Amino acid sequence: MTMDDASGADLLAARLVAHGITTVFGLPGEENIDVVDAFHDAGIDLIVTRHEQHAAFMASTHGRLTGRPGVCLATLGPGAINLFTGLAQAELGGTPVVALTGQKARRDNDEGSFQVVDVPAAVRPIIRWATSIDDPRDIESSVDEAFRRSMSGRPGATLIELPEDVARETASARAPALTDESIGQVEDAAIAAAADRIDEAGRVVVLAGDGANRPGPSAALIRFAERTGIGVLATQLGKGAIPELHRNSCRSLGIHRPDYSHLAIEPADTVIAVGYQPVEHPPLAWNPDEDKTVIHLAPWSAASERGYHPARALVGDLADTLDRLADAVTPRDPDELTATQQTIERLLAEEDEGPAFPPSPLAIVRAMRRVLGPDDVVALDNGAYKIWFARHYPTERPQTLLLDNTLATMGAGLATATEAARLDPSRRVVAVCGDGGFLMNVQDLQTACELGLDLTVVIVRDDAYGFIGWHQEEAGLERRGVELTNPDYVALGAAFGATAYRVGEADDLDDVLARAIAEPGVAIVDCPMDYAINELLGTDLYGRARGEIGWS
Repeated sequence: MTMDDASGADLLAARLVAHGITTVFGLPGEENIDVVDAFHDAGIDLIVTRHEQHAAFMASTHGRLTGRPGVCLATLGPGAINLFTGLAQAELGGTPVVALTGQKARRDNDEGSFQVVDVPAAVRPIIRWATSIDDPRDIESSVDEAFRRSMSGRPGATLIELPEDVARETASARAPALTDESIGQVEDAAIAAAADRIDEAGRVVVLAGDGANRPGPSAALIRFAERTGIGVLATQLGKGAIPELHRNSCRSLGIHRPDYSHLAIEPADTVIAVGYQPVEHPPLAWNPDEDKTVIHLAPWSAASERGYHPARALVGDLADTLDRLADAVTPRDPDELTATQQTIERLLAEEDEGPAFPPSPLAIVRAMRRVLGPDDVVALDNGAYKIWFARHYPTERPQTLLLDNTLATMGAGLATATEAARLDPSRRVVAVCGDGGFLMNVQDLQTACELGLDLTVVIVRDDAYGFIGWHQEEAGLERRGVELTNPDYVALGAAFGATAYRVGEADDLDDVLARAIAEPGVAIVDCPMDYAINELLGTDLYGRARGEIGWS
């Protein structure tokens, strides 16, 4: 059979190849076995995961790190629904993903409604576009549309459902040319108007978001900061967009309440939001009186919500916009940053790690920074420890601290680290997972082992859903429903074929982490953790910072 008379499955695979897809993450099922076979014939590598959610998380990470859509695959019904959490993460987090799901035959279906769910209808409120294909002649255009929409504006997730009979039916391949869409330039007049607003401002700060945390925009942001003398404060997702020890860096926002880093943004009357989306960090957390002038720079239109109503929106290629704006802005005296930066750095450095054992999250963060280099990657799951990494882990390169502060779902950290390690084996990659989050997708430790990855998984174990317990205590409530009984993680790691370590009271944390990271293959570190230090986050950190700098 030639591509002049190809099955729907072959047409699908060929069109994915045309879009540059070489890898798909997912699980086979009865309704997509023809697609799996077509992938093999087309040279597409199917990475089989042990849960569809993990496949969607890996696809989302692929999109985040490459800038091109990650593709995930599931069968009908329960398999397709298992993708939804990862697709929601991609849509909310702005990473391009295309999901492919199977379905019962449209015609000659003798199993009736068994396992049948209207997947496109169910997923549409979560992602930006979904369709079901009734005719193999529509496959190529549907794939093109899924890719176009996943990459349009701020990236996100799309889904194609391919029923098993349509996958088997044949049609002539048209193979239309791919449309090359590029991001346009901002008009000169808009650049000049934004520059005038910046020059008229009293105090200005850049708020760098996830869109700036890519090599091209990051380099342009550094040039902008150095040429204008304006300080840069990052969101959690923007950490690494500018090296956090750079002379223009004001570190990053770590928690949704006033913190030391708010010294850089609270007195500012003008905020240049670069690659920022309100979902990353609530605007009311840094603009509570809604009185700051906001200038929006991104490849996507500004989302408007309380605290974020940009006076100017420069929508276009981010690196080009930053370079042209830097030429138009009158440079400021960088010395006005000095007192703020020195106070932030000193207060962060003075924070006490607490008792030596079990180590606090701050002690773990500092140990991790000591044993890893600037190009190594840390991927976080979700828990209170993420706040400590955001505040205290100086990130020097784009996308070397991978966390999610949009959907912020537990269970994604292992998948994030797995795909980061697979994409770039030259970098050391460490996943940091709480015991609650790790057990949500523990089965896919096997996926990392089967891929032969060099990957270290540090399980920070407090034997509880510690973040929730902390909030219960803050609210004056009893800790209920949060205590956990954990397995023996050393034995569990060995059962998967991983090398396993346990941090004991007599052990040096740096030494254990360094040995695990140096170990070829997959390594597990069971590290007990004491969350007592979280009490500090409930104090008036910003009030202390203001007092230190002498502000009333």
